[in-house]
Amino acid sequence: MTPRLFLPPGARLPGEGEAVELAPGQRHYLTHVLRRRPGDRVVLLDGEGEAEATLLPDLRLSCGAARRAEAPRLRVTLLCALLKGEKLDWVVEKATELGAARILPVACARSVRRLEPARAIRQRERWARIATAAAQQCRRPDLPQVTAPMSFAEALRLESSHDGATLRLMLYEGTAPPVRSLLGESQTRIALFIGPEGGLAKTEIDALFTAGFLPCSLGPRILRAETAALAALAVVLSG
Repeated sequence: MTPRLFLPPGARLPGEGEAVELAPGQRHYLTHVLRRRPGDRVVLLDGEGEAEATLLPDLRLSCGAARRAEAPRLRVTLLCALLKGEKLDWVVEKATELGAARILPVACARSVRRLEPARAIRQRERWARIATAAAQQCRRPDLPQVTAPMSFAEALRLESSHDGATLRLMLYEGTAPPVRSLLGESQTRIALFIGPEGGLAKTEIDALFTAGFLPCSLGPRILRAETAALAALAVVLSG
């Protein structure tokens, strides 16, 4: 299978016949992990398109003609509470594979995990690397936007700044309709809010209702937060 490599954020595919410098980590990955040699093929991606390239003797890549990727019909934003340990790493990886367009980690009132600003930046960089690796593995042509952890108020303000055509859903522990029953074929943007292990505080639930989030359910079972996030995302994107 032809390896797939994303260019650094903001970089665009060069013209046909132009050469691309690889980052040291990418050169090591190609030559030592995948054992590729000069003349082997690689697919380069910039998040908007892809191009076949050939590995040169100096370990640069000679780029072929670029092909633009088809924009997805549905763009889903996953707003997921900070979870204990490395559970959110797993959510970022699997949400990327499923097709989430944006992933917003949110510090909720009952989130056990807390991140100081400097550590939060490093964590965002780690999540970006996880998302890139997951996209390359699953042959996804674009990358999700993964933000640094933000407060509940910041996340709500950011999501509310988008157009009113967005369908906003929140997983709710009380009586609520199934996720699938709220979906329609005409939707192009969906925001999905998942609370922490301890659940959302009443003030947060009230704020989500005020912001236009609709309660929804995955059924009678009590799922772990990371399981609920990915199960709900799979249902939303399966249509």
